[in-house]
Amino acid sequence: MISIAISSLRSSSVVIAPAQRYLSMACANSVHKLNDILEEYRAENYSQEFPRRFRKDIVKAASTVNSSPSERRLDVPANNISAEGIEHVLRNIGMGHRMSRSEIEGIISEVGDNGESGCVISENQMLDLISRNWEDHHHGLNQPGH
Repeated sequence: MISIAISSLRSSSVVIAPAQRYLSMACANSVHKLNDILEEYRAENYSQEFPRRFRKDIVKAASTVNSSPSERRLDVPANNISAEGIEHVLRNIGMGHRMSRSEIEGIISEVGDNGESGCVISENQMLDLISRNWEDHHHGLNQPGH
């Protein structure tokens, strides 16, 4: 009985875990580029910190753009990250020129939820995006024959 239910879930077109989505090659390249930029900054400025601590700080900074009263967009719920949040972080670390707005929006639109509040990703999705484990896993999924 359970194997039938699991089998039907596997064959259905419903995506159960958003982290398992296939990304376009352009989006995968943009995620890789974002990770390279952040890793370069981390190596120069956060070398004494654990990489996970750095990633959490980046996510917090990106979501703060949407939750601070002076900069809060009413259409972006708190604890979600918009393209503006990522762009804000990149500008603050002096890397804003390294990634275009369209690349950032491409990531958000493919990974995020495009609901009534605009296209956003959750803090957990952002943390997953900038994790090397995610990048390694998805890089393999986007290769021919996988």
